[in-house]
Amino acid sequence: MEILVRLGELTLKSDRSRRRFLRALIRNIGDALESEGYSDYNIRNMWSRVLIDVDTDEVPMVLKRVFGIISFSPVIHSTYVSLDSIVEDGYKIFREMVAGRKFAVRVKRAGSHGFRSMDVARELGKRLLPVSSGVDLDNPDVEVYVEIRDKDVFYFNEVIEGYGGLPIGTEGVAVSLLSGGFDSAVASWMTLRRGAEVHYLFLNLAGEDYLSDVLKVAGVLAKRWSYGYEPVMYAVPGREIVMEIMRTREDYWNVLLKRVMYRLAERMANEIGAETVITGESLGQVASQTMRNLMVSQEAVGIPINRPLFGMDKQDIIDLAREIGTYEYSAKVKEYCALVPRRPVLRASLDVVLREESKMNMEVIDDAYENKKVINLRQIDIDLEEAEGVAERVCK
Repeated sequence: MEILVRLGELTLKSDRSRRRFLRALIRNIGDALESEGYSDYNIRNMWSRVLIDVDTDEVPMVLKRVFGIISFSPVIHSTYVSLDSIVEDGYKIFREMVAGRKFAVRVKRAGSHGFRSMDVARELGKRLLPVSSGVDLDNPDVEVYVEIRDKDVFYFNEVIEGYGGLPIGTEGVAVSLLSGGFDSAVASWMTLRRGAEVHYLFLNLAGEDYLSDVLKVAGVLAKRWSYGYEPVMYAVPGREIVMEIMRTREDYWNVLLKRVMYRLAERMANEIGAETVITGESLGQVASQTMRNLMVSQEAVGIPINRPLFGMDKQDIIDLAREIGTYEYSAKVKEYCALVPRRPVLRASLDVVLREESKMNMEVIDDAYENKKVINLRQIDIDLEEAEGVAERVCK
């Protein structure tokens, strides 16, 4: 089977950048195919398209999950000889598809030819008309496509949409603070879609069962969306950190915990060469995510903190979690909040934060980081079909 892949915004890049992006995309396509068991394939770089020849009768739908692909189509591929030959081949390929149905012919063309796209559409339409029930360009029963690119001619009747974005590996490295909930998973996915390699830091506040549930969420991101590299998770034990924070002023617990998480993520970023930290924070969603509290929290680190969900509504986030496949797994993850102040501060003072942090033994953070587990998420054995149930939220 041959598959014609259409590229997204990478076609807007300069020639030098475009070559780099195409190399990354082709590498990621190969990784995706091999991950799904397609080992016999060939990938041809056509500059504005990618042509995949893969030994299968089924369309590899994994291509939907390769960022940088805007759409793709299974095609019948021939070589251009003349307008008449294009029309005759198109008639043979499409006549059974349009038989007794209203149809439309869509043609695209790139290169130098002695005819226009409209000429091909008109002549092929005339040839198919006697076997059909008529032409309907606005609301056809079936659409048939011809794409001519220099000497290559592609015939198809299906366009499968991808997610566009940029190929992973073209926009640097990020560390995502992953809790296992809806927000951090969606924020990580959105960062992957923009071409970054994403690795994860998880502050484990509740033991092995919690880690196991979060690994299922991370497994979806790693095994179904992260082609072209091997993401890792640093699982840092958090119990001692929590005990240390509880020695401070109660209404500041959430802000102090957030600052600890940022520090851990920055440390991981420095270790692996990442240039930003990603969080699932959305403005005003909870007390620690007010504008002031985010500002005071971010002051703890020098690395940029990026928040892809900053302006998103919670329901929009949940809908996207369903679409990308993390919803069912995130819904099983209890949102463990070991620090639940009765009246959390909404407009934290940096002076108060620094005073309260002076009461803490900050070596506890170093000790926790040194005792982290490093997990290769592409290599862990996780059944990604087993999760079911609904969310059990134990804090707000």
